Amino acid sequence: MKPKKSDIQPINIGIVSLGCSKNLSDMEAVLAELENVQVASPADSDIIFLNTCGFLKAARDEVFENIEKYSDKKIIVIGCLVSLMKEDLFEKHPQIAAIVNGSNYHNINNIFHRVIRGEKVYAVSPEPFSFEKLNGKSLLTPRSYAYVKIAEGCNHKCTYCIIPYLKGKFRSRTMEDILKEIKDLIKLGIKEVILVSQDCGYYGTDIYGEKKLYELLQKINALKGDFWIRVHYVYPEKVDEKLLEAMASCEKVCKYLDMPLQHGDKDVLRRMLRFSEPEKILGKLETIRKIMPEMTFRSGFIVGFPGETEKNFKNLLSFIKKIEFDHVGVFTFSREKLAPSYNYPNQVTQKVKNERKEKLMLVQQKIALKKNKSLIGKTFKVLIEKYNPQKQTYIGRSMRSSPGIDGDVIIKSMRQIKLYNFYQVYITDAGEYDLFGELV
Repeated sequence: MKPKKSDIQPINIGIVSLGCSKNLSDMEAVLAELENVQVASPADSDIIFLNTCGFLKAARDEVFENIEKYSDKKIIVIGCLVSLMKEDLFEKHPQIAAIVNGSNYHNINNIFHRVIRGEKVYAVSPEPFSFEKLNGKSLLTPRSYAYVKIAEGCNHKCTYCIIPYLKGKFRSRTMEDILKEIKDLIKLGIKEVILVSQDCGYYGTDIYGEKKLYELLQKINALKGDFWIRVHYVYPEKVDEKLLEAMASCEKVCKYLDMPLQHGDKDVLRRMLRFSEPEKILGKLETIRKIMPEMTFRSGFIVGFPGETEKNFKNLLSFIKKIEFDHVGVFTFSREKLAPSYNYPNQVTQKVKNERKEKLMLVQQKIALKKNKSLIGKTFKVLIEKYNPQKQTYIGRSMRSSPGIDGDVIIKSMRQIKLYNFYQVYITDAGEYDLFGELV
């Protein structure tokens, strides 16, 4: 007689998820496909899912560090780096039991049980032409927020980036599928839905024939419930009138734009094959601020791109000072063999890259402190996410901050506050990253 499913001891699996929020969203979908498993720490697990990032050399190095770290386990490797992995890795690293790319996630449960039986599985197929639909999502984020992937792949040809090579062409997920997932998340009590893809502003062009992010936001906004909608990664040239109207009119949409600009010098941007020009970007941000004065801006910049002169770098610093972003991430150029810029002349030394990164961050810290201090005396709706019993402080975020990358709102309170709920908070002080406040 077959044992009932409930009588079968669940298999402990460990999860090591590297890279970005899009990767984490994939891991949640993979986890939902698995039967009879329970998540444990990697040390206490029989099998480890290693979700890889292949974007930069440092990320790839981290993958193999983890492969060696868990050499006494069976490892199923998934994620972006898998596109570059060959079957000979089974021989080089016997602990690797399976290598699986996104095209085969729909079959991950079968692959998982083949691994349990002692098989080695290499399941790497070409990226599909349409978005691969999976059956669900098992959250790995805290109960306050969740990432929802709305598209996969990228059509840009940026000369420093290998994402199109790893992930294939841009392909949108249907609105119906996205809305179903978000409805389920709202039922679970999720208070913030974060839309992610390589370029959210391009959403819909392949399956609907035009940019449809604005319509997607409107439809999510119409769903019942008290929650926020945040959008990550919208290139400036994709921010049009329809999108701005939707962001301004939809009360649940965070007035927050994460626009990856990469540089502020027109010559460097041209060599990067980025379409935006500094003056046009400045003009667009001025327009956005007129429509939505409360808009928070985040961006990322690369220093040390091949051929970046001192003059180019000074132009970048000047651009940062003019634009006054609320949040900025700074990265040193990483030379990637599959990217065209690998062979560009006049490579910048690591020493110069590091010095430029530090200079830019010092400039941005002053801007961030000034902008944060301007918020003292204002009241914000804050999502409470943590409690520090030693300091008797609660930690949350306003619409101005995305989890894990931006600053927090820290609240000193003797009152008991429910986690994963919204509260009105009056800002009393500010630092370079965090705000400090009290309950209203």
